[in-house]
Amino acid sequence: MAPNMLGYSITSSTQQPEVPFIVVGVRGNVTYIRPANLPAGSYWIVILSAKNPKQKVAEFVLPATDHSSVPAGLDAYMSNPDYIFAVVTYWVGSNQVPQGPFYDYLVKYGAGRELQRLEQVNLLTFCGSFSSISYILTGQCGPRTPAPPPSYEAGAVYYSTEAILLLSLESLPNGQPPYGIINTYTWK
Repeated sequence: MAPNMLGYSITSSTQQPEVPFIVVGVRGNVTYIRPANLPAGSYWIVILSAKNPKQKVAEFVLPATDHSSVPAGLDAYMSNPDYIFAVVTYWVGSNQVPQGPFYDYLVKYGAGRELQRLEQVNLLTFCGSFSSISYILTGQCGPRTPAPPPSYEAGAVYYSTEAILLLSLESLPNGQPPYGIINTYTWK
């Protein structure tokens, strides 16, 4: 039996009332995952089941004005390999990129060049010069040692430009869950 593959795309948002969303599935059989109640100026952290990635298990909302805190209770999910995570911005200002403990936490779970680029925009331009930024980070939850699973990120710095990640989810070789994220645009 061959692995089962699903499309996995994430879109951030820089304008109201267009909230960010995740799409899991294949044409004709997709699930749209949206935040339950997301105010503008927020980081949406969503936890999906690795056994059924169309199922939202939990979500956390971090106001962008509090961009240095890690939401309480998040680590219980992020440290468990039974889950997939996504961090997605919704109308976040360029002066509200992650700082301190939240920045370090995102780096621990795979943030890299795209987040560093947004940090540089914040540090080297006038406050709010780009109006809003857009950022997505996704990956498999679980331990980060001895070798972390891959994470993927995307970012944008121009007003009304959403970051978009287009990936796939692949089951075990026998076609059974759990699913893991792979960097491909095709699926069976």
